[in-house]
Amino acid sequence: MSTILEARGGWWHDYVCPTHGAELYPAHDDIYPCKYGCTLQGETFTGAWVVLEHQARAREARLLARRFHAEGATADRDRALAILKDFATYYAEVAAGGASERAEAWMLKGKLFSQALTEAIWGVQIADAVLVLADDEHSRAVLGQHVAPMLGDLLDTVAEAWHRLVVVREEPSSNYVAWLNAAGANLSRALGVLGHRVGDPVAVSDLWLDRMAAYLELAVDAQGWEWEGSTYYHLFVIRAALLSVHGIDPMNLPASMQARLAAMVAVLVRLASQDGGLPALHDGPFDRAGVHLEVLETCAIARQLWVDAPVGAIEDFARARLGAQHDGLEDRLDGWFTGPSIPWPVTDDLRASVVFAETGYVVLHDAAEAITAVLDAGPHGGSHGHLDKLGLYLYGDGVAWQPAPGVPPYGSALRHGYYARTLAHPTVRVDDTDQLPATGTVDLVELAGPGGVDRVVAGSGEALDGVQATREVVSTPSYLLDIVRVQVTAPIEDGADGARDLTLALRPAVPLEITALPVGWRTLWHGPEGRELHGLHRATTPSRLVASPGRGPSDDPAALCTVGDWTARGTSVCFVSVYCVGEPRVVGLELLPADESATSAPQGAVGLVGVRVQLSDGTTIEHTTA
Repeated sequence: MSTILEARGGWWHDYVCPTHGAELYPAHDDIYPCKYGCTLQGETFTGAWVVLEHQARAREARLLARRFHAEGATADRDRALAILKDFATYYAEVAAGGASERAEAWMLKGKLFSQALTEAIWGVQIADAVLVLADDEHSRAVLGQHVAPMLGDLLDTVAEAWHRLVVVREEPSSNYVAWLNAAGANLSRALGVLGHRVGDPVAVSDLWLDRMAAYLELAVDAQGWEWEGSTYYHLFVIRAALLSVHGIDPMNLPASMQARLAAMVAVLVRLASQDGGLPALHDGPFDRAGVHLEVLETCAIARQLWVDAPVGAIEDFARARLGAQHDGLEDRLDGWFTGPSIPWPVTDDLRASVVFAETGYVVLHDAAEAITAVLDAGPHGGSHGHLDKLGLYLYGDGVAWQPAPGVPPYGSALRHGYYARTLAHPTVRVDDTDQLPATGTVDLVELAGPGGVDRVVAGSGEALDGVQATREVVSTPSYLLDIVRVQVTAPIEDGADGARDLTLALRPAVPLEITALPVGWRTLWHGPEGRELHGLHRATTPSRLVASPGRGPSDDPAALCTVGDWTARGTSVCFVSVYCVGEPRVVGLELLPADESATSAPQGAVGLVGVRVQLSDGTTIEHTTA
């Protein structure tokens, strides 16, 4: 009986409930269940499940190989060899028929899977298992006879896909290239230890490492961000690069590659909240075991590459989210390199507030790290971008009050139908329509350092048709101040008075209470004890803050949350909020118009020159606005 499913894989992103948008549970008896009770069938779900199953069996082979290497149990060795042999037998059968017919037109076609990308990711796991088992004489003989032909076929698929993507399509910065390089490097090594394809110029790991170094130079900016500005695809590329350098002395890595990899890891550390959670900016990661395993693998290898790599909090978060789902593989990845770890090269404070100039993200950490605020004012983000300019995401220690929502698996209509839209994000929309794809601006930055007051002002660029918006965020040791100005610059043709509906969204992932006051509103964002978020909110013109049922983050799109839409009808408005954690220390919020002696109608956004924040201890702090 075969150890694997003898079927071609499709696209794992199709493994999603079309009714509820949630990733499906493991299959049983050709039924694909949803957490809400749906029982689904069909070729699309079958193909997606086969991808996940093939990846799981490849991971199992890696784990068994490493356990055998450490403990010597022949049962582990024999099971790992059986998995690899069964894959090789089936791969020869499907490869003889050419590219997969499941592939969509936009995909680089694979053979066992719809996508060559999926084949590369799977191939890296297969090669890793082979490299570990090849230290054993019995295993090496079996692998050389039965598995080496599959490794060669995989390498040919990877090389062809690389040529098509980089040379023919002229897309050398695609994140796919990172995984094709990683697969090429590891498959070449595996073939080499088995004595196959010796002298073949494609089967040389140094070729693929040179390509990886060149790719990182092209696709990663000077501050370390992968060019798309997506947390998930940033992680996706780091992981591929770290997997590609298996069996190398860290000192022998090209200096440029060392620097780029360290900068990429530093981005994650700067971005994470205090508990190590990573915001799901511009697509995932959404909260799923597969992503947490990828984070864990990245951290495990990073800790071997650098002395004191500062990934502890990120790794701890992933382990906590996985719980009993973790099979222990990442704890057996020791010996990834052939030489000692090199010094961690980034010497500045990775937990200080930071502006990422090219991606347009601003990350504000207060002194106690009670609130981590992430402001998005960068480029749209390409195919993974969201219509979310000036989105403000709020995280704490062990709680995400207003997180970036991520996306469900791409096979869900909710990816573009909701989660990539402005409606899903805590930002400005006008007349209840989506923003336009646009690049924002970071217009003012004042970062005071530990214990000080950090301030940033960002603009919406051309995201709002006929409307300009700015968001000023001030992080202090006691509270976070948020000032959003919206100004109509080109009234719509049929609007006699030029007035439009100007809305600022609150998009919590926790239970939210909204209470109207004689002037303004108070909000309570629930969290663990002592980590509730308290908000006080006022606007410069008449407005309404409406609580209504809405969607939460994308890991469970059908779960209802109370959301808030704060709307003013007019040509200008300024929405002012102040947030603090734990106790409601902010007891008053006063808006200062341009002429404080004026007592007539409320001032518009343009007229606001300052804000006074009153604390429960009697302190009053005045902020001059940008």
